[in-house]
Amino acid sequence: MTIKVYRPENPILKKYIECFYILEQTSEESSATYFTFPNIYTIVTASEKTETLATKDKIITRYCLSNPIETNLVSNFNEPVLVSYEGKINEVTTYFKPLGINAFIPNDLRDYAEGSFPDFSPYEDYKETMATILSIKNPDEKIRAVELYWISKFRPFEDSLLKEVLDEMFDTKNISQSMTKLSYTTGRSRTTINKHFEKHICKTPSQFKKIIRFRAAIQSQLDEKNRIGLPYSIDYFDQSHMIRDFKKLTGFTPKVFFSKTTTLEKDLIKWMFI
Repeated sequence: MTIKVYRPENPILKKYIECFYILEQTSEESSATYFTFPNIYTIVTASEKTETLATKDKIITRYCLSNPIETNLVSNFNEPVLVSYEGKINEVTTYFKPLGINAFIPNDLRDYAEGSFPDFSPYEDYKETMATILSIKNPDEKIRAVELYWISKFRPFEDSLLKEVLDEMFDTKNISQSMTKLSYTTGRSRTTINKHFEKHICKTPSQFKKIIRFRAAIQSQLDEKNRIGLPYSIDYFDQSHMIRDFKKLTGFTPKVFFSKTTTLEKDLIKWMFI
């Protein structure tokens, strides 16, 4: 299996999209299996001639000659997911930043997010266009075509409450701030905040905050690989708090997680191969 990650080149897309990646696997290669872990992005995939079986904690994608195109969405998983690729794979994936995908779809995100790995086809031309893009052999040209498609669907989107809440959450001074305090700071009830998250992010605010803290701890560890011990003091109340959250989000203790996780493409992808 080979993976190549691209950052958006278009200045508009840079605001809404974290990255794209192309994943390819030949029919001669052994199946690739790994754990992926909760993140704050909305992930959209398109794959050529595959069939995917998905449950709450497992996604198996297999080569399937009779199925020309699969297009799926991942937005609401909050526990580790085992992913397996079997046979020939040609896939292109877009990682939308929090709220980002809402500027490229005609309806609310929650309208597309039902189920573990729902079919995603927001426009009549979507599947046909993705099939054409996947047929492009040159990877750079393939990504340029993906960028052009998303630009063609761009529409301004603004949710001032969610923007304010996310700004507060991403501020490192507030990483342990309670939802009660956040509600007071923004002047909106927890119920109202929850409704906006459900509609446009498909996670609860508490789930989202927990993942921010988890991902910040991972990045801190990657940034300070030579440091002795684990960086729980940066983003967690204490080590037991970090261990509890890591077990919930990964199924492993921090020590085991950091020892087994593989980072790819300049630390942009963090998977645990098995």
